[in-house]
Amino acid sequence: MQKRFTYKIDAFISPFIASMVMLYFSLISFYTLQYTLKLTTLHHIESYYDKQIETHIKKGDRNNQDE
Repeated sequence: MQKRFTYKIDAFISPFIASMVMLYFSLISFYTLQYTLKLTTLHHIESYYDKQIETHIKKGDRNNQDE
């Protein structure tokens, strides 16, 4: 009796390799997400402080004009 498989043995990917590839892609996507959130947070902090500096400078200009 001859063994019959639903897949070709030459093209078979073991479950271990498939799980390792899935783990690799999940780690890559996790670190990409973390880096994106970090950059977004830094951008918003920078824009906030730029606005605060501008308002502080404008307040200083107003105080100097009043004197």
